[in-house]
Amino acid sequence: MRIIKFSALWCPSCLIMNSRINKIVEKYNIDIVEYDYDIDEDMVSKYNVESILPVIIFINNDGLEVKRVIGEVSLKELIKIVEGELDE
Repeated sequence: MRIIKFSALWCPSCLIMNSRINKIVEKYNIDIVEYDYDIDEDMVSKYNVESILPVIIFINNDGLEVKRVIGEVSLKELIKIVEGELDE
């Protein structure tokens, strides 16, 4: 599994989610790719990211998007997503 995260320096929700995402990445040893909403315009367009941030995209081992989270979610919800995907 891999995580693609879109955030911005000006985004308060992104700052809140950073620590939650970091805990997930460390606990489950997941690769993460991070993009800046204001700088990485080509990737924002490629992944159809809109103006509500952060956007966290979970990619399975086949390279397919399995879940997209927009905005703030709890650490518990992130764990459910990861553990659900790892079980499959």
